[in-house]
Amino acid sequence: ALSKPVELPGIHEFTAMGLMNDIQIDYYDSVDKKKIPKQDWMREKLPADYWEKGSQSRKRKEQWFKVNVNILMDRMRHNNT
Repeated sequence: ALSKPVELPGIHEFTAMGLMNDIQIDYYDSVDKKKIPKQDWMREKLPADYWEKGSQSRKRKEQWFKVNVNILMDRMRHNNT
């Protein structure tokens, strides 16, 4: 999570990914707001509602991080510029 958006390609205010044995298995970012599989076996074996529930969970985590980054910025007296 970043304290504010940056203008760099592929860098988002919030990014989350799942790893298994050092292999990326899913991905979420604050632009697309969808948890997406990164392995074919996950796409094939897991139902669509798994990905929808996962997207909702990641959205909640994104909101949690944003709130807590703002609290930290306030406590450290950082402005948003």
